[in-house]
Amino acid sequence: MSDEQAPNAGEEYALKEYFIKYMEEIKGLSEASIKHYMGALDTVISRYLKEKGLVNHSIFEIKSLKHLLDVQEILKKDPDFVALNEKGHRMYRSGLQSYIDFARGQWSDSHKDEDTKVELSKLDEPIPREKYHYEITSERYRRSPIIKHQVLKAEHYLCEVDHHHETFIVNNTNHAYMEGHHVIPLSHQKQFKYSLDIYANVICLCPICHRLLHYGRISDREKILDQIYGERSERLAKSGLDISRRDFFDLAESR
Repeated sequence: MSDEQAPNAGEEYALKEYFIKYMEEIKGLSEASIKHYMGALDTVISRYLKEKGLVNHSIFEIKSLKHLLDVQEILKKDPDFVALNEKGHRMYRSGLQSYIDFARGQWSDSHKDEDTKVELSKLDEPIPREKYHYEITSERYRRSPIIKHQVLKAEHYLCEVDHHHETFIVNNTNHAYMEGHHVIPLSHQKQFKYSLDIYANVICLCPICHRLLHYGRISDREKILDQIYGERSERLAKSGLDISRRDFFDLAESR
């Protein structure tokens, strides 16, 4: 397993919390069904992956959608897991598929595209930073590519500053190229009790607006930040990040 693929214990535990709430709020599953799915993922599948050397502790450590899909393909072709899945009435494969659908940002077919953003906001909740288990590499906090992917998908790959901003189409996704941006930088994580790598703090931006927020004139940056604060302050507060407009500006501008 390469360093790029190697999971880190606890790295994606925020996704575990979000997945549970997704099953409750979006899928409307019963407490018993959620318990079965979590048992399949958190116990049986995680133990199996650990024995195979594919994770250190849990499937929720896997940090990218590509790696998660690779693991799914490995399990599909593993005769021991296939037999185990049949013995478990196919609950293990079903639980894994449900988690992958969640990671992809795929909601029920009955939901309209324009509702996806609203549904994602239903998952907002405080994620304790110690539970998330941040790991610093080269003085940078690790971030979840899955959370970024879900946000870009929920925003339909449109710049949140202005939906009319155009970029190029990415070859392997056929979507407009957009970038995920942490409005409150992860470098300020120690100042907060709750995680900053969360849905409410990640926005979808075109490359120009993204660079503007990093390098643009203060007056231009504050115009965009004022818009973002107006749109995200309630969601940030719901996620445990209840800060004033001025503090939001100061943190967002100090990179």
